[in-house]
Amino acid sequence: MEKEKAAAAKNKETDENKEQVTNEDAIARGDNLRPCEPKEKAMEPGKRSDNLTTSRQDITSHEHTSHDDIQRSCQQLIDDINAKRKRDTDLVNDFKKALEEEINTTCNILEESIVQTYEKHSKTIQDKLQELFAVVERISKLEGELIDFKQALGVLYNDMQVVERSRGQERDF
Repeated sequence: MEKEKAAAAKNKETDENKEQVTNEDAIARGDNLRPCEPKEKAMEPGKRSDNLTTSRQDITSHEHTSHDDIQRSCQQLIDDINAKRKRDTDLVNDFKKALEEEINTTCNILEESIVQTYEKHSKTIQDKLQELFAVVERISKLEGELIDFKQALGVLYNDMQVVERSRGQERDF
């Protein structure tokens, strides 16, 4: 009998150590969930509960409490996940805004640089264009003079032909 008591005490101590290690492991992992622990330990063989309905109610209320704890823990996990998702979404939105501002700033700098380049080369381009238009105008005047010269040359040629014909006719007579 003493051996049985010693064995039971040793089992009880081992169970308590395992339970303590399990609780410490859960805390070390950061689990919010607590391992389920029965309210009353198993009875030794040969001993019976005098009041079965009382123990059954205790078990039922313990199960109900255990389910409530699990449900609360699950809800807490879901709330934590949703909070992290919201934080991630806010972070992405902030990143988008910062990126848009950076792009706008860069585009404005580029636009200013382009305008400065245009202004810098605008005078040179304008001078070259005026020179080109002056050359085109001179070419057009020369074309007009060339047309006039061709017409005068044509008239001269015709006159020379007429003169030559008339000389040729005078010789024939």
